[in-house]
Amino acid sequence: MAALRLIFLSLLMFVSPAWTQESTEPPPPKSSPVKPVVEESLPRAGGILVFGGTQGTGLETVKHLVAMHEKVTVMARATSDTTALKELGVNIVIGDALDPESVKQAFTAAPFRAAVSVLGGHKDYRVDGEGNKNVIDATKDAGVPRFVLVTSLGAGDSAASAPWYLGWALDLFMKDYMAAKTLAEDHLRATDLDYTIIRPGWLLSSIKTGGAPTLVPETNKFSWITRADLGKLVAASVEDAATFKKTLTAYDPARDSVWEIIF
Repeated sequence: MAALRLIFLSLLMFVSPAWTQESTEPPPPKSSPVKPVVEESLPRAGGILVFGGTQGTGLETVKHLVAMHEKVTVMARATSDTTALKELGVNIVIGDALDPESVKQAFTAAPFRAAVSVLGGHKDYRVDGEGNKNVIDATKDAGVPRFVLVTSLGAGDSAASAPWYLGWALDLFMKDYMAAKTLAEDHLRATDLDYTIIRPGWLLSSIKTGGAPTLVPETNKFSWITRADLGKLVAASVEDAATFKKTLTAYDPARDSVWEIIF
């Protein structure tokens, strides 16, 4: 019996089946996916914080940002009419651009990746200068890298851009306004933010859109432009890396003559 057992073990050493041997090849997959795997990009992190978004160009900017499916928050004063913003479904935080602490607090409302300022003080030009400085400083302190500032053609090196029939009015009535806008521009350029400064010419509310507005680098390209068209340009510039670190003119070639406005 012992002899037979020895013969049987010897045979196993030479005629072992293939499935008992160790393989160096990786095993085949158990199954293939039913659908091909598609790589999807992650959604962009953070929303847009807008200052001066309750009316005029600011409200038009908010409308376009919402249409682009952006997460929009608007800082507004307690006395501002926010009815239109509520209808758009945007987030609203209460604050005042002339109060640095309330501006800083606005940046804690949500994660933001960009800030947009369309601030205008009308007769209180402190908002255009000091207010924008507060917003710029708070943006930098919050670590938000992107900032879009709307000022005006006539600020800084575009002082002589207005046509002769408007230049005298700027000299007589808008020197302080342009000085405040220039102050905000200079303050922003001195930061390391990825900024864009947009200078519109004369703003229109009643005329329908439909021109061909664009952003150009020239400082002497004066035109009229509707607030709705300007808001669209501002909203589109937020993600446009080609506008980073640039001062641009909002120009509508279809409305660069007074005759096109009158007739």
